[in-house]
Parts: sequence; C-alpha cells; structure tokens
Amino acid sequence: MTRATRAIAVVAALQVTLLAGAVSTQQPVAPTAKPEDGIPATDATVQKACGTCHRSDDKGQMSRISFQRNTPEGWQSTIQRMAALNGLKIDPQTARQVVKYLSNHLGLAPEEAKPAAWEVERRLIDYKYTANADAESTCIRCHSMGRIISQRRTRGEWDLVIAMHRGWYPLVDNQAFRRTGPLPRDPAADGRPLDLRQPVEKAIDHLARAFPLKTPEWTAWSATMRPARLEGTWALSGWDAGKGAIYGRVTITADPAAADEFTTAITYRVARTGESVNRTGRALIYTGFQWRGRSTTAAGADSALREVMFVDRDWRQIEGRWFTGGYDEVGLDVRLDRVGAETRVLGTDRTALKQGAAGQELKIYGTNLPAALRPADIDLGPGLTVSRIVSATPDVVTAAVEVTATAALGARDLFVAGASKSKALVVFDRVDAIKVKPDWAMARVGGTTFPKMLAQFEAWAFHNGADGRPDTPDDLSLGLVDVAWSLEEYAATYDDDDMKFVGMLDAATGRFTPNVDGPNPVRKGSRNNIGDVWVVANYAGEASGSTPAAAVRARAHLLVTVPLYMRFDPTVGAPLDSPRSLGARQ
Repeated sequence: MTRATRAIAVVAALQVTLLAGAVSTQQPVAPTAKPEDGIPATDATVQKACGTCHRSDDKGQMSRISFQRNTPEGWQSTIQRMAALNGLKIDPQTARQVVKYLSNHLGLAPEEAKPAAWEVERRLIDYKYTANADAESTCIRCHSMGRIISQRRTRGEWDLVIAMHRGWYPLVDNQAFRRTGPLPRDPAADGRPLDLRQPVEKAIDHLARAFPLKTPEWTAWSATMRPARLEGTWALSGWDAGKGAIYGRVTITADPAAADEFTTAITYRVARTGESVNRTGRALIYTGFQWRGRSTTAAGADSALREVMFVDRDWRQIEGRWFTGGYDEVGLDVRLDRVGAETRVLGTDRTALKQGAAGQELKIYGTNLPAALRPADIDLGPGLTVSRIVSATPDVVTAAVEVTATAALGARDLFVAGASKSKALVVFDRVDAIKVKPDWAMARVGGTTFPKMLAQFEAWAFHNGADGRPDTPDDLSLGLVDVAWSLEEYAATYDDDDMKFVGMLDAATGRFTPNVDGPNPVRKGSRNNIGDVWVVANYAGEASGSTPAAAVRARAHLLVTVPLYMRFDPTVGAPLDSPRSLGARQ
C-alpha cells in the first residue's frame, strides 16, 4: 500500500468514526455524466517531485494537483505542508521550480487574484465576506477568508478539502463544520422547505459554484499570458506608515537567463523629512502579472523587505505592498509608473500651506522636471506665487512660495511645466483638530518564545472647513503633523495598571513596541504583560497673528494582547526566494 493509499484510508476511517451515528442532512447528489476534467501538469520536474503520491492519468492530469488553482503563496504552503506532514523530501531549488510551474499553469487570472490581494500583501484589514454567511463562518474559524477566495477547485476537490480537515483535525466538526444550536423549527417565509443541511455542506456548495476550477477569466488569461517586459525606469510613489509619502525611482533590469526574473535598483526619499533610502533587490513575475520580490539596503538582511505587487496588463503600472516582520504589520504601500520622456509630478513635501505666510519652501517631487525651470512655470492657483526657484534637479524642485493673507482656503491643483497633480496642496489658516490613525489598533506581546506584533500610529491635522463644524464632508485634511506621543491608562478595572507593563511608545515616531511575553512576577498575580491603553497625540498648535498657538490633542485605543500561539504555516513569513521557504524544511 502506497503512502497516498494509506492516507486516503486513514481519512476515510476517521470520517466513518466521526460521523458514525449521525444522520446526514445532505441531499443526495445525482451522479454526473463523467468525472470533472482537470488541467494537465506535464512538467518533468513536477512529475518527479510530486508523482510518487500524485499519479498522472492518460490525459496528464495529476491527482489532486490538476484539479485546483492557487496563488504562488498557496502552492508554496502546499509544498511546505507536504514536507511537514507527509514526509516530502525536496530541495529548495526544485521546490521553486515546482511553485513557478504550478503558479503559471494552475494559477489565477488578474480578475481572480485582485479581490484577495490583501491576503498576499499581508494587510491588516477587517475583511467581511458578504456573498455567503455559511462559507465565511465555516472557514474563518481557522483561516482568513482571503486564503479561501484565492483558490479555485473542482467540486470534488472542495469535498476532499473537507475530508482532509476531518482527518487531520478531528475536532473540526464541533468547532466549525456542524451546527451547534438546535434545528430551526419555523418554516421559511416564502413557503419553501427548510434547508436543514449542516453549515459545511452549504459552504461547500457555495464555494464550488463561486470558485470553480474552470472560469472564463482563467481561460482568457492563460491564452494571452506571457512574461511581462518590465525593464526600464519607473517612478515610485507610496506611503511609509508613520513617515508619510515617499517618492523616487526604480530601475528594473531583466535577467538574461530568465525572461520572468529581474534585478532592481531603488532610490527614494521620505517627502516630509528628506530622508534618502537606497535598496537593491530581485523579483520574479508569476503568472505574467504577480510580482514577488525582496530588497535590502546596505545594512543587509535586517533591512529586508518582501515585495508583493501586481503588474497591470499594459505593463505601465505596478502596484502593491512592501513589508517586513513576522506579522508583516510594518510596511509601505507602493506604486510604480513607467517613466517616458514626459514630465510627471508625483507629489510635494508639504500637503498644506498657511494663509498669509511668506517664503515657505516647497519641494516638488517628480520625473523629468526641467533643469531650467522658471518661477512662472509653477502654478499653484490664485493667491499663491512662486517667488524663486531655490534648486532644481530632474527628480525634485525646491521653490519659495508666497501665500497672500486673502488666499482662499481649500485644496489646490499643482501645475509644473505642463504636468499636473490634482489637489496637491491645501491652503489653511489654522488647525482645528487632529486625529490619530488608526483609531484603534492591536499589538501582541512576545520576544521570549513568540515574535512581537508592533503597532504604528500617525497624527493627521484637520481644518473644520467652511461650515466651521468638525467631522463634516467639507473638512480639510492637512496631512501628517509632528506630535508628542504618550500613553494613558484605559481604565477598565479597579486600580488598573496596564500602562506600566504593556510596552513602550516612541514619543517621536508613534511606534509602539510591546513588552515580552510570559508571566511577569513583578506584576500583581504574576499576570502577563497585556492590557488596554490610550495612545495620545499632543500637537503644539499653530500661532495666528497675535493669537498664540493652542495645543490640540487626540487619542486612540490600543489593545495589547497575547501572542499568536498557533500558526498553521510556520514559514509563512519567508519570502518566495528565501532559504526558509519552498520546501527547505527537511
């Protein structure tokens, strides 16, 4: 008996044991005329690496493999699971080739991958799957819904996924798959018979219909898919959480040995501070549009950022996220635009100019900015005049701007030598309020046994707008402002002392670093270093004429909780080109 046969027998036996004595409420399914067709997997490396357990039929279809499609991360996790649970022996180079082939031939079309992009970009968002409540409640007990909606399978494969969970995790029926409450008794409002199927049965029916193996999107994309031609210079614009907007350039060079692999030279500046960053990296494009890369600064591995981006069909724009850390909460939102001969305005260092102020210097970031730029070539609208050009390079121009005392308040478009940036600046006279973003966040203690999860906060200034009232549609966002950060107690219990133990907030940057995990003998009851605190931003305010500056403050709720004790994929933080990834666990 082969390993695969034994595994199937174990799963079948466990299913019989788990379901013995239970009355199935699933309606009988009429047999189909013929088995569902899969997608042949004919690559010799895949056949050799996977063929011991996954046999091929006369059509070149490999069992299980040919009947599902997935992201590169999904295929990577599959290989890691085979190594961890089924004893697969595979070297990293071979594993990379397998992931590359499967991602290209059993991958996702752009229209299928984009709705779940937040999953592979590791964005911490509160996603709600609204298409089917049973599918969401069944799956999110253990996985994010992004992991589910980034897969495509035949109906038979979706059924086998359930069988696999029941085999490996015998308690899953009570935890997620079967109803925990009494049967519904009242008839349906429209008079139809009640649907008495278990949640998992309804979820699988939905997933099989909503995410089938064969789709028009994949048929169309796989017919036109080819290696993306990305070599050249690209304008970089993005956002570094806690620091603000970034602007720069990326030079992409094709690898002569592989049409879908590239090296990158990256340089950018943090607009507000002028901090300059240089990075070099490598990237591989899966399925003709899925960028997966890694870059570092001169500091080496400690500065590494993973790059997950999506290439547009016209090969003129690339967009996504660069991130780091075991929980990936620290990162940059990035957009690349192909640079041609035209002048392009990316943004400015200031997002607001004060009414009546003279000689405010403004840095304008862009590409192909004219070296011989004149003050008259920059137009900021009525009441704003460029008095002189302080300096000019193709990537950044510094100009002195005069703002009259009667300049109208509000957003202004910026024009530079024929190029433009919509709503690049706001004219204001005072700061009415600041807000802390996000308005709540979660961090995790760690560092002893489990990694920490950090939290990053930003302070944004606002003007109340023409109606003079806060939190209305005409409010003017003035962008990031420098504040003094501090913690205050979030009084949830008598004699609360969380603030002493949860961790430290950097007073200048707004980054919270939690305390170590584990019982703390110094704390009453030797409790863990968890709790609730307020994150407070104190802004010194803006003086106006003879009126002194008035301090403004805002706060956000921070929950510091326990480590994430259970992770289904122990190497999920490893980039696709890392030695820790792609079957390196042997």
